[in-house]
Amino acid sequence: MKRSFLFFSLLLSFLGYTQSVATYNITFTNYWNAIDHNGGSALPSNAHWSDLVGVNHNSSITFLELDGIATTGVENIAEVGNQSVFQTMEVQNAIDANFAEQFFDAGNLFLSSGSNTIVYTGLEVSEHFPLLTMLSMIAPSPDWMIAITSLSLRENNSWKPSIIIDLFPFDAGTEDGNTYSLSNPATNPQDVITNISGVPPFNSEKVAQLTITLDFVLGKSTHLSEETIKIYPNPSKGHFSITNFKNAEINSIEIYNVLGRLVKQLSIKPNTLKIDLNLSELNSGIYLLSVLDDAGVSHTKKLVIEYI
Repeated sequence: MKRSFLFFSLLLSFLGYTQSVATYNITFTNYWNAIDHNGGSALPSNAHWSDLVGVNHNSSITFLELDGIATTGVENIAEVGNQSVFQTMEVQNAIDANFAEQFFDAGNLFLSSGSNTIVYTGLEVSEHFPLLTMLSMIAPSPDWMIAITSLSLRENNSWKPSIIIDLFPFDAGTEDGNTYSLSNPATNPQDVITNISGVPPFNSEKVAQLTITLDFVLGKSTHLSEETIKIYPNPSKGHFSITNFKNAEINSIEIYNVLGRLVKQLSIKPNTLKIDLNLSELNSGIYLLSVLDDAGVSHTKKLVIEYI
């Protein structure tokens, strides 16, 4: 799946599309504790965060918002940590309508495990769907959760290198109750989603934090310009020279065939200004060459191997 997605992005670049694809790593850090969030009394023995789930999407859709009414999918996550409706109906409908790109699940976190983090790596986000929505239940609880909604990963036409967000408890407005308990009466009529930071049992301290870090970008150049990379002769009978006139660092080179299969990969030593590439063992045809620079940005060029 990852390899196919990578090749599709390379193909878009080759065909002249300017969309880039960014890969992000996400770390969820727990700060939920008895002193700050239960008046000093012990948290329930099974205190945990339900699966931290999310979706990247565009501005044509909003999955939840403060002072808005929770959808069934959001309600199910907030009350019992069940993501099924959110994933298979609400997110999938948005994907089918071309409003969203993908659903992802970063896993859960039981406080009794001794761990304080959930780490999710390799989230690939395209320019067409740069907004991030994520949520997780504070469990057990009536309908308390944390959420970020429609967070943009882009700024000034570039991918943001890092984002740190303090998270505070929300009430989904779907179930009554003010203690850490399940199976409470439904709120009738349903209320809106509210921030309950500072409302007992919570004080005003954050309950968690999200750190979202850019890993690399495939597509548009942010470090090594396309004009920097020169390949000659092209077409050739399998022998190519690649030069880097501006002395930017190239880390690696990958060659893909038209089916998206990686057929050759090379690691490049630092300060290399010219690379002689021998592809004579490959069949004649069109290939895509991906050059990865030291900023983690990939640049795509077409290679043509002629009949010998």
